[in-house]
Amino acid sequence: MKKKSKFKLTATRGLIISIIFTLLCAVSANLLLSNFGKVKIETTTVQTRSGDNVSIRVYSPKAATADNKAPAVVFAHGLSTTKECYAQYALELARRGFVVVTPDMLNHGGSDITPYETFFTDMNADAYGVYAAVKYVSELDYVDLDQIGIAGHSMGGNATNMSVTLDNMSGNPVISAVYLVASNPMFTDFEGNWVNIYGDRNVGLYYTYYDHVYFSTKDANGAPVPAQQFLDSNEAKSFVSFGQDPSTLTDVKVIPGHTYTTDINGKQVIRRITKADEIHPKPQGGNGAVAAVVDFFQESFVAPNYEVGGMQIWNFYSLASVLGLFGALAICVFTIATLTKTKFFSSLKAEDNKQLRPAPNKTGKIWFWVLTIANCAFAFLSVSFIFKKGYGYFATEVLAQQTTNIYALWSLANGIFMLITSFGSYYLYARKQGDTLKSWGVRISIKDFLKSLLLAVIGVLSVLAVLYIAQYVFQIDLRFYLWGMREMRLDHLYLFFTYLPFFLVFGIAVSIAINSAYYSKIGKEPTLLNDLFFAFMNMIPAFTITFIGYYLFAKTGFQPNIFGAPFTFTYMINAIPVFPVAVLLLRRLAKYCNNPYIPGIIVGSLLCFMQVASVFTCHTFMFMG
Repeated sequence: MKKKSKFKLTATRGLIISIIFTLLCAVSANLLLSNFGKVKIETTTVQTRSGDNVSIRVYSPKAATADNKAPAVVFAHGLSTTKECYAQYALELARRGFVVVTPDMLNHGGSDITPYETFFTDMNADAYGVYAAVKYVSELDYVDLDQIGIAGHSMGGNATNMSVTLDNMSGNPVISAVYLVASNPMFTDFEGNWVNIYGDRNVGLYYTYYDHVYFSTKDANGAPVPAQQFLDSNEAKSFVSFGQDPSTLTDVKVIPGHTYTTDINGKQVIRRITKADEIHPKPQGGNGAVAAVVDFFQESFVAPNYEVGGMQIWNFYSLASVLGLFGALAICVFTIATLTKTKFFSSLKAEDNKQLRPAPNKTGKIWFWVLTIANCAFAFLSVSFIFKKGYGYFATEVLAQQTTNIYALWSLANGIFMLITSFGSYYLYARKQGDTLKSWGVRISIKDFLKSLLLAVIGVLSVLAVLYIAQYVFQIDLRFYLWGMREMRLDHLYLFFTYLPFFLVFGIAVSIAINSAYYSKIGKEPTLLNDLFFAFMNMIPAFTITFIGYYLFAKTGFQPNIFGAPFTFTYMINAIPVFPVAVLLLRRLAKYCNNPYIPGIIVGSLLCFMQVASVFTCHTFMFMG
């Protein structure tokens, strides 16, 4: 009897499977986001009074009509993120019958990039564009004008407060409820007098106990008081007392979770503080804040489909989204694998069943551990130097993204250092063992280098194609929590090319290191374990800095001035999973390529695109040292 042949995952089959898998993830994410077709999702543009375009996403329950009006909520994202990063709030509110609008603030995502003066000082910019979204909602014929709310996380909370101020000045206020997520309420007027700026609006506050950005106050002597003591502050007492002067509130005790009520203009108005033992970024991907926001607006308004905030499905959406991201990376890998089998790219194909080299001798192992530890230590030193010298806090007309500048400089520094250690090990050790730059794949012909460049570009475009299809067809980005990728406006692509050289140096340097210099076993471990080791080593600096920083902050209530500056640890959280995933992608690509340039160019380009597509952009000179 003839045996059935075992299934073999060829490059072509892998590509087909990864495309189908990614498509299924995108469809699943879209179905969850649209409440299985019950919510219409569309992306459109509104204009501020300053004439700038704001990209907004509108979630409209199909049950909401001119005859059956629905309550509405505008939710503003935080600094250096985008509207897609907070899709969970829109998903949970929309499936309960709320119309939800999530804008990209000006200088973020799909909105216009404005001059410094417009963004920071022009009231006609409409609270970074957020109030323009509020006005848009108020003009929808299927929205109940008596039930329009606004909420925001972090800087989105600032935009929320600014929108309330603009609403007060409008002569025809439309906002009737406000929720601030990990962001300070307004306590005083422009003259510093305690006042109830929110008037008869219901207001809720999600107070993050371990917040390094907001909720710090000052005592009677002007000394700083940490965020952990916010509930005992005059500000908190005034907030729950509807703007009263705290000097008259000696008996007031702020109780988290308690609903404080009063009568204003014949209307019962509430104030509420929800305390969460969370760090500042957690609400961007945490269940607690979503539940608090949902329950607050369901209590303030009449929710068409009431369901307690704790009943959430957005985690399934998040799972589908991040699996779609991995699917997009798999498409890239199998695209490269497929093309290297064609006649044109055949000279770039790796040897069949490419294996890691055997473990080096004793001298080689000493070199391996010394250089591995040196690269890891340099990552600590270089990022500390960047922040110590103030280079973590600058932007220029050309390098216009402050956050990206941190990672760009860090990538460049570490890339150069890895090139030095890799080639140093070659000339001092590997060459004596019979290795050559040709056997490393570093020395190739000009013709093959140009082909490698073309192949790498195709690999990058395969991922970008998925991102643009996800955005414009399925109305999603591909992400998990703080980490993900989204499309980029074509007229903003110059930012990608501006920062690309920094990340290319890093990508190619890491590829030469792990796919050439260190492309060997440490002992007798399997290949996957070897890959995971390098992924782990690349994660150590960011993880350690983040852990130590937040641990000391939690213990003292104040940001520790370590690793060069008080804010260093707060930026490193974004890098924790990115570098390990980059290493694993480099190794997977190297399996099909005979040189380190193809994986390095692809990974460097994707890291760059991922970074510049979402963050705050400001073409001006800023330097905070």
